[in-house]
Amino acid sequence: MTCTSVAVLLATYNGAAHCETQLISLLWQRGVDVHIYVRDDGSRDATPAILRDWAERHPGRFTIIDNEGVSTGSANGNFFALLAAIDTARHDYVAFADQDDVWTPDKLARAVKRLVEEGAEGYSSDLIAYSAAAEPTAAHAWILHKAGRPADLDYLFQGASAGCTYVLTRHAAAMAQAVMATAPAFCADPSHDWILYAICRSRGLKWVRDPAAEILYRQHDGNQYGAKRGPAELAAKLRVMRSSWYRDHILWLRHVLINSDSERAVLDAVARGALSDRWRLIREAGRFRRTPAYVAQLRAAIVLRMI
Repeated sequence: MTCTSVAVLLATYNGAAHCETQLISLLWQRGVDVHIYVRDDGSRDATPAILRDWAERHPGRFTIIDNEGVSTGSANGNFFALLAAIDTARHDYVAFADQDDVWTPDKLARAVKRLVEEGAEGYSSDLIAYSAAAEPTAAHAWILHKAGRPADLDYLFQGASAGCTYVLTRHAAAMAQAVMATAPAFCADPSHDWILYAICRSRGLKWVRDPAAEILYRQHDGNQYGAKRGPAELAAKLRVMRSSWYRDHILWLRHVLINSDSERAVLDAVARGALSDRWRLIREAGRFRRTPAYVAQLRAAIVLRMI
């Protein structure tokens, strides 16, 4: 029997401290045939040497994508460079992995099972954030709940979950690859998970959000984004919304959407920002976010002209 083939895209940069633990967890996935594609974005530590060693020891399961001396400058850019470089037709599914996490052995098998059961093209899940502090008494972990109820236009305002939880079918991955091949220059620091989710949902592909948590999402000082809780989470969201990044990212999505009438109406309202537009966005905010708390936060941001 042919085993399900999953391409795992791993973006690395200065990840020597943690990447080998993650690599072990990727190769120890059960019930699927994993092939790791890794692209380093110009690390200055031992990461490239570690990757070469793993490629030599696992030649049939590990491919290094040459960055050709080009650094994208972000994990998001690195992931899109990886996606552009692979042959999606060689695999049944494509997954995305961060360099410093740890996956449970059944992470991919569960994702594939849910995709098949639901007849879906994209998958995301909750995850376990944890801090492995030097002092055991200071170490702690918590669940990041990312599922929520479905919202028909949520992809205009948020991703499905952390990108490291994503698994796409071959069809969805090829579609995203083709769309991104013609997309213009990114907005500042693009969110690959948000963009991939928007590409799929805009084209009517079914997405399954799993409340299970199969990833240990390591928190440390080097996280590009990381996970926050309580007041710290709210403060971080407010900082993002006060900056132009969030609004700019929403409007940049025009380049990868099918631009249906409903999508255009919402994005035009965001772009104009008139009182009537903001009132419309406030009224329809339940279509844009998946939980009551996030709907309330979005409404507050619109009232305060943060969007």
